[in-house]
Amino acid sequence: MKTLTQNLVLTIALLLTMAMLITSEANGRLRADETAVIKNDISGENITIHCYSSEDDLGIHTLPYAANFTWYFNVNVGGSTKFYCDLATGHGSGNYGVFDRRLETQCHDYCLWLIQAYGPCLVQTAYAGQLYCQPWKKPPHHIKAFAS
Repeated sequence: MKTLTQNLVLTIALLLTMAMLITSEANGRLRADETAVIKNDISGENITIHCYSSEDDLGIHTLPYAANFTWYFNVNVGGSTKFYCDLATGHGSGNYGVFDRRLETQCHDYCLWLIQAYGPCLVQTAYAGQLYCQPWKKPPHHIKAFAS
C-alpha cells in the first residue's frame, strides 16, 4: 500500500510539472511580451534594414517613407535578449542595438525607433515620449548594400 501511495504521489507530481511546462511554453509562443518597431521617418527616401538577434534573423527589408517593420518577441529567462539592426539611408548608415535590458527600461514593452535624416531615434515611452537619438556611425559615402 505504501508503494502504491508513493507511486500515485510521484505520478501526480510529474503530471502537474508537465502541465505547467506545457502551459508555460504555450503562453510564451502565443503572446509575446515585447514589440519592436523600426519606422522610416525620412521623407522621400527608402531605407534598408536588417534586424537580428543571436537566435533570430529577421531578414533584409526596404521601407519607403512612413512604412515600418514590426516584430514581437519574448525576453529569454536570463534577460539577455538583444536585437540589432543594420540601417542604411542616403544620409548615413550603421549597426545599432535596438533592444536590450537597458533600452527596455526606456521604452517598456514597445520600442519604437524613428529613422531620421540625422540618425535613429528611440521614442522613450518611460520619459513622456522624449527622443533618444544617435548620430549615423558611417557617413553616406561608406554605405554599401547588404548582402542577401
